Amino acid sequence: MNSLQCTMYKNPLKNLLSPKIYRGVFPSLIFLFFACEIPTEVYDNPLDVENDVFDTPAMVFFPDTVTVNVGGSVTLNVFAMEITNLSGSHIQVNYNKNKLQLLSVNEGEFFSGADNLIFIFENDPTTGTIDIYTSFLGGDTISVSGTGSLANLVLTATSSGMSSVTYTGACEFADPDDNPIEIKGFGEGVVNAQ
Repeated sequence: MNSLQCTMYKNPLKNLLSPKIYRGVFPSLIFLFFACEIPTEVYDNPLDVENDVFDTPAMVFFPDTVTVNVGGSVTLNVFAMEITNLSGSHIQVNYNKNKLQLLSVNEGEFFSGADNLIFIFENDPTTGTIDIYTSFLGGDTISVSGTGSLANLVLTATSSGMSSVTYTGACEFADPDDNPIEIKGFGEGVVNAQ
């Protein structure tokens, strides 16, 4: 062994603490320390249960705010949040009939794969009211639990301005024994037509 190798074996910390190492590692550590940001959590998604806007089970629209050009269409998903043992529902939604027009209502994904699902809707364009009815008609699946989309509303903006899309007090959830499930919170959708 030559003397250099012996020195390395005798005092390995000396090489780690040498000025050459500090010149390369220290600036890198300083850069890493100041370049990293600690993320802050933002709960602006209406489907975040942690947002504490309302108690659950609840009904919300997702997205809750949409911007569209006049003549353009938007999709608002009707969501049930943190529901347990949902077997049937009546959902009533009001929209601004002077600024929005309903194009279609489609079944949401919450009941996908369910046997014998009944999905019916009625639209009254003179009042701007949509009634959606869902229920299971026997089969293997008789209820769902969790958070999911019950329906998708496709609306067209007919004039500019802000329009609210809201749930009414006529909304109901029921379990497989037809017992009511209390809906503790209602979100609101906003369509901003430009």
